[in-house]
Amino acid sequence: MENRYITIATLKNTDAELLKKQLSTEQLDCELSKAKAVKANELDGFRVKVRRKDRKRAIQVLETFSEAYGIETLEGDTFSKEIERILVPVDFSENSKNACQYALGLAEELHSEIMLMHSYFFPVINSIDYGEGLSYVVNINDTITEITQKAKENLLLLYNDLTKKIENENYKNVKLNFSLTNGNPSNEIINIYRKYQPDLIIMGTRGNTVDKKEHFGSVSATTINETEVPVLAIPEVSKYMGIGKINILYATNFDESDYKALKKLMTLVYSLDVKIHLVHIGERNTEKIEKIEHLNTVFNNLYPGYELECNIIENSNVIKPLEAYIKSKSIDIIAMTTHKRNFITRLIYPSKTKKLLFQTDTPLLVFHA
Repeated sequence: MENRYITIATLKNTDAELLKKQLSTEQLDCELSKAKAVKANELDGFRVKVRRKDRKRAIQVLETFSEAYGIETLEGDTFSKEIERILVPVDFSENSKNACQYALGLAEELHSEIMLMHSYFFPVINSIDYGEGLSYVVNINDTITEITQKAKENLLLLYNDLTKKIENENYKNVKLNFSLTNGNPSNEIINIYRKYQPDLIIMGTRGNTVDKKEHFGSVSATTINETEVPVLAIPEVSKYMGIGKINILYATNFDESDYKALKKLMTLVYSLDVKIHLVHIGERNTEKIEKIEHLNTVFNNLYPGYELECNIIENSNVIKPLEAYIKSKSIDIIAMTTHKRNFITRLIYPSKTKKLLFQTDTPLLVFHA
């Protein structure tokens, strides 16, 4: 996998040759291959390829090169911004600990930093009978102190456990930090999201008690709706088994945002052994067949060497055919784009996504249009 060549840009012939020389100066292996234009009004070009392990450095060289020479790629950026920061909200349940395992695996592959965050509630006092005297206030203060101390202890314990795992697994590319806050979990996740500016959020979709299942699920849904970065939601029954061959289903409604979402998706998984399934559920007609064939062509032009399978499933129901496809193709991750008012949003809010978030055993990766 480290020796796989991946495309970082598609350029005109002379520009591609110049970039190849620049990469060679930086002691980065580079190959060029012809790229046939997808559209009639576009020019043919050359794909500039580097080894997977060198991608991050090569992208930096490309950015400097493009700025210095005013070079524009023929097909747009092949990848989006690097995944440098991963935010992982935790509630100390087994599910959120499992989400941490997913985060560690991805962070090692992507050379990323992980920020663990936990938010805890203070008890709400609706009324105080001052006739009870000072002792009641003291007891409340003792309770607040106990809650704060317990939250600190649990977060530090999780941090230490994950640090040991990083050492035991000989992970060399992961940085681990943590943050403790007091307040409503949904609000605090959004607050730290704005301050920390993560490139990815990974979280479980269930809480640490049966009574809190719906609550923590609503936190996941709010996070998906209120943030602008990809969110990987890990269902309670999905157990981390390591990163091997991964089957990813991308659900498309043939929207312009597909191209942006696929770019973000490949930025996440470019270093992994993956097979992408482009699936549309709905009426099968000539127009849709042409659209999925076009997606197929564009994907193979931009990401040669990756396995791709395209399918249109005729069905008016979204959930059932998705579940059947997931089972038959051994899908590991469902990826989809969310809009404020399209069918994906209806899938997510309120009832249909709850079925996906709470009942499927497949992690859900949501991109924003």
